Amino acid sequence: MALSKIDLDKAGVTGTLPTSNLDTVGVAQGGTGITSGTTDQFLKFTGTTTLASAADNAGALVPLTQSSGTSGTDNVIVNGWISDTYEDYLMTYQINVETTGADLNMTLYDASGNISSGNNYDSAHIGVDTGASTKTRCNSGQNNFRLSHGMNNDSGRISITGQMRWLHPRKSGKRTTILHDSRMLDNSATVRSQTGVLEFKGTNALTGFYMNATADQIDYWQIRCYGIVNS
Repeated sequence: MALSKIDLDKAGVTGTLPTSNLDTVGVAQGGTGITSGTTDQFLKFTGTTTLASAADNAGALVPLTQSSGTSGTDNVIVNGWISDTYEDYLMTYQINVETTGADLNMTLYDASGNISSGNNYDSAHIGVDTGASTKTRCNSGQNNFRLSHGMNNDSGRISITGQMRWLHPRKSGKRTTILHDSRMLDNSATVRSQTGVLEFKGTNALTGFYMNATADQIDYWQIRCYGIVNS
């Protein structure tokens, strides 16, 4: 009579069985039930006992590029990191200016590699400092975004640090909205927190930006850009 079962422990079997002799182990037996998956994806339950390869990390941040420096420069350029791969993006930045009183501006690049101007920049910010003083600032029809006004150069502190959420900067025919939050050190070395919205009225797809300080140089910067995984 042919054997239907072998007790491997009692038989004293050792070593590793060749994979060619093994069937796929089902979920009920403690396996995954699948033999392959998709690159950069994860295993997850589909609502039954079946496991599948899927984009479990939807909503995650994917590092795209970064730029940093510690010497004086007129323009910090971070271009080419916006593409059709992601719909929305996140950017963090730290900037130091060389001279107290300088303003920080940001100008955008479009998909043709040109600087996008033409009075297409609108912005609105509200800020409060540690002395409970509140200020608002609105700019319409400008040639760039004014991110801050009258920053302080302090050897022990950053002039401005913040983050931006870029919403659909690659949708041709649609305006781009950027949500902006930052902490700034003003002329009197008072800490100011500000939040606002930047809107680019041009309808061409964007690829990046450059930053510059009005009538001044930037002597330190750290900028990181991320793609937000589409859900």
